[in-house]
Amino acid sequence: MCYISLTRRGAGLPMSVARKLKEIGSILQAARTSRGLTQADIAPHLGVSRATVAQIETGRRSLKAEDLRRLAAFYGCSLSELLPPATDDRGMDGVAELFRSHPDLTEDQGPSSLASVCAMARALTDLEARLEIDAIAYALPSYRVERATTGWQAARQGYRIAEDERRRLALGEGPVRFLDELLITAGVRSAKATLPTGILSISISQPDHGLLVVVDKNLGLEHRRFRYAHGLAHFLFDTEGPWRMCNAGGQPDFAEVRADAFASGFLIPQHGLRRFVETLGKETLGRVGPTVLSVYSEGDGRDKTGESRRVDGRQRRGRHPITLSDVLRTAHYYGTSPSVAAHRLRNLRLLTDWELDQLETMLRSEKRAPDEGELALQAAPHEMDSLCSRLAALAASALHRGNIDTPRFHELADLAGVPAADREHLLATTATPPQQERESSNEGKTA
Repeated sequence: MCYISLTRRGAGLPMSVARKLKEIGSILQAARTSRGLTQADIAPHLGVSRATVAQIETGRRSLKAEDLRRLAAFYGCSLSELLPPATDDRGMDGVAELFRSHPDLTEDQGPSSLASVCAMARALTDLEARLEIDAIAYALPSYRVERATTGWQAARQGYRIAEDERRRLALGEGPVRFLDELLITAGVRSAKATLPTGILSISISQPDHGLLVVVDKNLGLEHRRFRYAHGLAHFLFDTEGPWRMCNAGGQPDFAEVRADAFASGFLIPQHGLRRFVETLGKETLGRVGPTVLSVYSEGDGRDKTGESRRVDGRQRRGRHPITLSDVLRTAHYYGTSPSVAAHRLRNLRLLTDWELDQLETMLRSEKRAPDEGELALQAAPHEMDSLCSRLAALAASALHRGNIDTPRFHELADLAGVPAADREHLLATTATPPQQERESSNEGKTA
């Protein structure tokens, strides 16, 4: 998981980082003691030992962003109350450090720039705190895995945790239609922005930004979906640092291999893939597997011994090569690129290496299947700008509840890109119906 600080522990940190950790620790200690709680009382809420809480409060151990949110909810205060006041020292601000390290990120200052997306994320964090949404938010789990020493090990970790996450989110074996909205329910924000050439996505974990995955808007929809799932993997695994940048090309490290495996396994579950291939009239046992099966019978379990029957499947129906059309239909069904679908089929031994090479050659050529245009993902039914829509809706709700004033609402509407002509309609759709207001008022009087 990405951290507030740049490293896991305080030892050996730069002076400004160590000072910041001590400031946070002092604030947390004061918040705990003012409520008459002990370190042992706090430890279960963070899932750590009392000694770890002591290390956090003395500034010798960093704290995850989601742990800070959990403590704020437990203490009944806003997240900002547990953070030091802003200073001129921007070295500890992870996002400021990101912009300082990569000046090309600041070249675009338009509405689709990374700076605008970060501003929306900060505004959304503030609104969620005002509306007390952060107090009921579910914390994202952190999967502890041993450090991968080979690419194979990293890939297996990614595939395994992808299955665990699908079970945790009750996704079954079907496709994920609205991935960005699903990530919101998991506590992860997603957005697209204009990123410099070579940067595919950036995963940011800062208390005032939340967990944010920003993907290059110039990527196709299926590629953006893959990068969103890829970013989720970085938050689930214990990756240090307030941000992580994923670049195109070059030799990927094991963390990237693991995140890629997670994304493909999360978007295309293996058991669901087998069932879908069956609907295409193809054999799911794998054409490189056995053509003759041995079916063994145990007998009556007492005196009679068992026997086996040989079942010949060499002439079975569906034992035909998977075509480019099959790959395209699979990719469309799961909302991925054809290449991701083809490699998942290869890993399940439904494609041979030679067939995979042939299909990828066809995908790179101009000779595509005639139905590819019809199966191409369209952004309208598959994707909405969840960050903008959520910011606009919560801004309207906050105005109705008196958490913000009208000028602030219009500032947030401008940030979310809501045209002035549409704002009255937005306020009308988020207003409480008069009948519900009367009922709520009567219930309050009765109480």
